[in-house]
Amino acid sequence: MVRNTMGRKTVLIGFWLLGYMLGFFAWLVRTPVIQFIESFNVNADVAGALVTGFAGSLVMLVGVILWSYMSSS
Repeated sequence: MVRNTMGRKTVLIGFWLLGYMLGFFAWLVRTPVIQFIESFNVNADVAGALVTGFAGSLVMLVGVILWSYMSSS
């Protein structure tokens, strides 16, 4: 049985790249998303915090799922 082991540096770089890509994408689409959230009478600062929190949680969720699939044998 061949076991695929990932090094700590590989995992950390993978999380970093995933977070960077999602953060960059979120920055590109932030204005229309924040305007949409503001249409529900939510402050612009709160709307920005909601977008940031969602992006961060999505990065962690996808990262953990990918890590679990890649490290399972």
